[in-house]
Amino acid sequence: MSQKRGEPGPATSRIDIAGVPVYVPIGTADVPARRLAQRIPSLDGARIGILDNCKEFADVVLRGVAEALQALHPNATIRTWQKSYLGIASPYAEEMAAECDVVINGVGH
Repeated sequence: MSQKRGEPGPATSRIDIAGVPVYVPIGTADVPARRLAQRIPSLDGARIGILDNCKEFADVVLRGVAEALQALHPNATIRTWQKSYLGIASPYAEEMAAECDVVINGVGH
């Protein structure tokens, strides 16, 4: 039996608050957990990637971040990428992983 739109899934619990049903998600993730990447010891000489995810004002925020990083770490190399649409995975992920020591994924307004 498939779940209908608006109905709680099998991994939710229901509580009533003042007679209003509230569904609390308590399910498990359907993807395996991953460890965070190791931090690099310094940004001096690092290859820094910046990904503009197309949110409003992300370009403005990230430009400021890039300028501040370049001023603090003049030996760093900064390269930027921009997604074409917010709702898609980055088509540049593998390229960025190969070319960067650290990546900043920008969030805008």
